[in-house]
Amino acid sequence: MKILVTGGAGKIGQWVVRELLKGDSGKPGHEVTVLDRVPGPESSNVKYLMGDVQDLGQVFEAVVGCDAVIHLAAMKNPNVATTKLTFETNVVGTFNVHHAAFRFGVKRVVSTSSIAILGWSYSEQDFEPDYLPIDEDHPVKPQDVYGLSKEIGEDIARSYTRKGLETVVLRPGGVMTPEALDQIKREGGRRPTKFQTCCYIDVRDLATAYRLAVERPVPSGTVLFVVADDSVVAEPLCDLLPRLMPSVCDKARSLTGSKSAVSTARIKQLLGWKPIYSWRDV
Repeated sequence: MKILVTGGAGKIGQWVVRELLKGDSGKPGHEVTVLDRVPGPESSNVKYLMGDVQDLGQVFEAVVGCDAVIHLAAMKNPNVATTKLTFETNVVGTFNVHHAAFRFGVKRVVSTSSIAILGWSYSEQDFEPDYLPIDEDHPVKPQDVYGLSKEIGEDIARSYTRKGLETVVLRPGGVMTPEALDQIKREGGRRPTKFQTCCYIDVRDLATAYRLAVERPVPSGTVLFVVADDSVVAEPLCDLLPRLMPSVCDKARSLTGSKSAVSTARIKQLLGWKPIYSWRDV
């Protein structure tokens, strides 16, 4: 399969490209093209194109002949660029990728949302979850430009689903490199001071999810959380979360042991994916 990876030179993208190249269960890897503002190596089994997803013409050129697109190019949080640049990069880039894929007959686009779409990651306001653990049906309430851009990105994907393009949206939470997992292990876990989902995902497990999302049959328009089965804090969330927000005491009662506050039941069912890596096992 010929796959375009936007942002393929970034933190997540590098691991996704490796995963796509190695294949699975003895099958050959995919043919990968990377579109990124950062130049790649001149000699590689990956085709690297310098370009910007905010330029529709450049995206048109990159998608020609591709069977699928994994869209990762984005501002990764609201604190790395101005509000305007964050919004334009994430929203216009996501539109351009879906529009180009639709126009050039690409079969599927797997795009990237975020746990931040729920509203707690960068919020200065406290509000209570409707229920715990949270799943993909939980209302989203983004409180910042990054979360808002991801909500709009999901709407863009849905609009092209209605046109006939196959779309899958992944919502990672707290992406961790192996080195970051090691650091968390040394620190004994994170210690949040306000209500959070306290979820995370190892970048290697996330890369596997992206590969499966382009390979496996899945209903178009699917949105999936991708997080580890455990939380990023050492103590049970049934004890921690009520201290941070007393009103969630009953809702958090089932989050015993190391259980995550975000459910992965849907991605396990639809993609056959399961997380392997945990900071507790480093």
